Amino acid sequence: MTTQSRRPRVLYFTKVLPYPPAVAGDAVYSRGLIETWATFADVTVVCADGGARVEDAADGVTWVVTTAQRRGRAASVLSTFPLIAWKGARRDYRREAKRHLRSDTWDAVVLDNIGSAHLLRDALRHRRRHQDTTVLYTSHEWEYPTRAGKYQGYDMSLPKRVMARWDLAKVKYWENRLIRRTDVVTVINEADLRPFRAIAPQRKYLVLSPGYDGPMTPRRTIDATTPRRIALLGGRRSEQKQQVLLDWFSVAYERLDKHGIEMAVVGDVPESLKRRVVTEYPNVDVVGFVDDLESVISGFRAGLIVDTVGSGFKLRLLSQIFQRLPIVGLESAISGLPTPPGDGYLAAESLDALATLVCAVIDDPALLDAVQNRAFDDCRSAFSWDDRARSLTAALDPSDETALS
Repeated sequence: MTTQSRRPRVLYFTKVLPYPPAVAGDAVYSRGLIETWATFADVTVVCADGGARVEDAADGVTWVVTTAQRRGRAASVLSTFPLIAWKGARRDYRREAKRHLRSDTWDAVVLDNIGSAHLLRDALRHRRRHQDTTVLYTSHEWEYPTRAGKYQGYDMSLPKRVMARWDLAKVKYWENRLIRRTDVVTVINEADLRPFRAIAPQRKYLVLSPGYDGPMTPRRTIDATTPRRIALLGGRRSEQKQQVLLDWFSVAYERLDKHGIEMAVVGDVPESLKRRVVTEYPNVDVVGFVDDLESVISGFRAGLIVDTVGSGFKLRLLSQIFQRLPIVGLESAISGLPTPPGDGYLAAESLDALATLVCAVIDDPALLDAVQNRAFDDCRSAFSWDDRARSLTAALDPSDETALS
């Protein structure tokens, strides 16, 4: 297919309707890809109900919404699919997916996230019938080591540990199949290229970091009048994200509290986690979800990135950069930014070292101000969603190798 000749027709499989209450990073990334690609292509999306109204979803996209994903975990042990894919492999979702694959010809079939692994065979069957179809796998991170880290961090009984190991084996198997069998694999940052190429050296890869279309703060000054507070942004619904937060507090709370540094948790927090934090770490301010993040950022000197597990690209980095909240975090948790460490963000190798770093820089507002200005300037033109859509469209044209690695 020549992309210049007409708008490509895209069938896009994703986990859930990617609108609030689906606000996790994977939903935000999927929503951005879908909405921006729909300006260049005719996009049909098959997804499960995630709690949002279809009427609130973007115009210009054909939305096919099935019943909500499965709940629970135990029954996934009997499936050949990992938990994340088993949840979405409900009968009506698969029925709609197969109906759309059979009823039409598509220029691209997109398997978004490892959660769509249950449709790999169907997508490949469609490609055998229609050889001009490109099958894309849009990865959100290198799943296998990420999930291994999550499972290792959980306190589990022996039976649950065995189940987790079985699920991890399925994650590895299906992730490798997605990488090896699809035509084009997108990676969310360049760091994932090396391990993916080790799995499938001949595969075509497209680096597709997130775009940003959120609020931007034209200017901000951090000085001695800015409160000595630091923010921890992001929702904490998942077990992993709750554990990340608690791990940080267990290492840093006492030390930062002695230095008079106040920490605030800003984002969707379950009531059980809020009660625990307030009880065990009484000087932490659990702000919770806010509609207008920009209105509260002015009350902080920095924002922390403390994730000890997970790879990919953390979308809250872009919120901090473009709303001018200096990034201070773990080296391993900050990647994919076109701004250098030490100038565009400050990083440490461990949670203990990060606590030391926070205590060292909190009373240097000039440094923090310079960091947020450098990050904003370096990233200002680097995260256009339209550029991502053009790259995706170009990837469908076999004669155009400019976007592929």
